[in-house]
Amino acid sequence: QAGAVDEGVSRYKAIKNAAPSDPVVQESRLNALGYEFLRQNKLKEAIALFTLNTELYPQSANVWDSLGEAYAGTGQKELAIKNYKRSIELDPKNSAALEALRKLQK
Repeated sequence: QAGAVDEGVSRYKAIKNAAPSDPVVQESRLNALGYEFLRQNKLKEAIALFTLNTELYPQSANVWDSLGEAYAGTGQKELAIKNYKRSIELDPKNSAALEALRKLQK
């Protein structure tokens, strides 16, 4: 299954490089797909997609917040904290990330 995720990420990057304005490669579309995987409890796949989104859109607070949420869902507290902090650096008013960080640091 990891091979399928890696193949999907590679294909996505190829589409992004060939047609960067294609709606398929928009930040919001990739994030929505990541959340669909989260809802299906496919955490590894969600993390792979959210990680890709942070690579493609590193200045987006939302993508780091999403990756933090996925890591929190897998119990990887330190990685969740790291990603929520990055989200807050980019958007200090991100109340969802601030609240999640507060809960993780209790």
